[in-house]
Amino acid sequence: MTRRQSNSLAHSVMQTHRVFLCCIVITGTAGCAPRSPAGTGYATAALEDTVEARRLFGANIDAIHKRDRPRYLATYLQSPALARNGPGGLQLGYTNWSALTDTTWPDTLIARDLRVVALQSGVVYGTYCYTVTQDKVTTSGVSERVFVKTPAGWRIAVTTAFGLPAGEPAQCK
Repeated sequence: MTRRQSNSLAHSVMQTHRVFLCCIVITGTAGCAPRSPAGTGYATAALEDTVEARRLFGANIDAIHKRDRPRYLATYLQSPALARNGPGGLQLGYTNWSALTDTTWPDTLIARDLRVVALQSGVVYGTYCYTVTQDKVTTSGVSERVFVKTPAGWRIAVTTAFGLPAGEPAQCK
């Protein structure tokens, strides 16, 4: 298998993982979605939810930039239902998450092109492109979040990161 075929296969596998996760999220929330939005009330709630999700996203990225682990961790759902996905596959749970004990931080992180979509009241899907440098190695990719409104405030319930194959230029659509 050539390197190009290998990169193409890796990219295809990452895309499959992303589609699978999106299907889980959409399927899990579809039964809870309103049958027909109630005019401006629904639109206003959706707008408010997306504003809150963007605010939480900003706090999450700011905590990374400031290397503030307690603040960073506080943005996530501290539950066995926390879903983390990437090239290594889906992992569930908060208490077994390596971020709780990991002491490394990226040298730089650029998050751009955040797009959010309210799925239902209190649930927002977001995706963004990232470029991260750590130990003189720069990588780019796409990351996703599902933001949920909890009694304690908004939290990230799903987080994913899928890097581009080595040597591929940063791209985001």
